[in-house]
Amino acid sequence: MTRGHTAVTLMTALLMLAGCTAPPASEMVAEEETVASTPENLSFSAPTLNRDVDEGERHDLRNSFDGPVLMLWVAAGCSGCHDWTGLIKEEMEAGNISNSTNIVSVHRYASFESSEAVANRYGDNNSSEYTPWPILLPDESTNVIDASTGRMTDIGLYTAFEDPVTPTLQVIDESGRLVWTSRTYWSNSTVLQEALNIMNGSA
Repeated sequence: MTRGHTAVTLMTALLMLAGCTAPPASEMVAEEETVASTPENLSFSAPTLNRDVDEGERHDLRNSFDGPVLMLWVAAGCSGCHDWTGLIKEEMEAGNISNSTNIVSVHRYASFESSEAVANRYGDNNSSEYTPWPILLPDESTNVIDASTGRMTDIGLYTAFEDPVTPTLQVIDESGRLVWTSRTYWSNSTVLQEALNIMNGSA
């Protein structure tokens, strides 16, 4: 074999090997399909304080989807959460928020705050922060449900709801889409009205 033939054979082999450094296209597609994505329509199920207003010992957010849902992420030791709870309750008592408005509070920090602390702060009738709407108590392992299919996902609750701090106020529409978020620490009537306007379809 001549030197020229050897060079051509070597180059051909190198070119063929260069294409073997990436997986076949079919494997790449399969790998992309296994990457979980957050569903557009969200729900989750979590224990409650099991009071009458909690509507059972476990609450599935889909049970509130007869209309938009106002969701307040809270912690027992969060002053801003106490402030927001107080404002929403005052507006309900004044008749500015209908009793049929879907409101839930969701405990955010189960890893270091007990459900007993939440119950003492928000579930006790004698507490100034008593909450007359459902309180949900998810834990760190809670995943979201795809509300459009009813299937459980591998997406964590906090990730799906954009890693809320406390307090965070969110509006979920009747299909389970997260449509509005406010992370205003202290309660604000203007911000609350903006959320209510969105819920009523006037924003």
